[in-house]
Amino acid sequence: MNAWEPTSGDSWGGRPIARRIADVRVRRRVVVTATVLDTQLCIWRGWGAQAFELDDGTGRLTIMFGGLRSVPGMVPGVRCTVEGTALADERGVVLWNPFYRFEPCEVPATGVGPFEQVASPG
Repeated sequence: MNAWEPTSGDSWGGRPIARRIADVRVRRRVVVTATVLDTQLCIWRGWGAQAFELDDGTGRLTIMFGGLRSVPGMVPGVRCTVEGTALADERGVVLWNPFYRFEPCEVPATGVGPFEQVASPG
């Protein structure tokens, strides 16, 4: 199986791609990298769904996965890139079953990784 890579161009089907949540419009392609703020099990039109609220610093966006009880690794605090077509529903603008990938954690400014220990002097 090949790894998914987000669309890299400026447009998709002749329409601009939203690269920030603030620029998301219904029926347009979205490719954003954001942090998961919250997760919630919900019912949508009689079916179970998992909702995740994302924030990229410009706004918030809900992504939904229908019929799933959980999405492994998709927890508050994780950064991910998602791609899909924005749709409108009772929650506002959402991405249904988007492509997604997790992004690496940021390394602290000291250059010391999260599992490395700094040797104490002496």
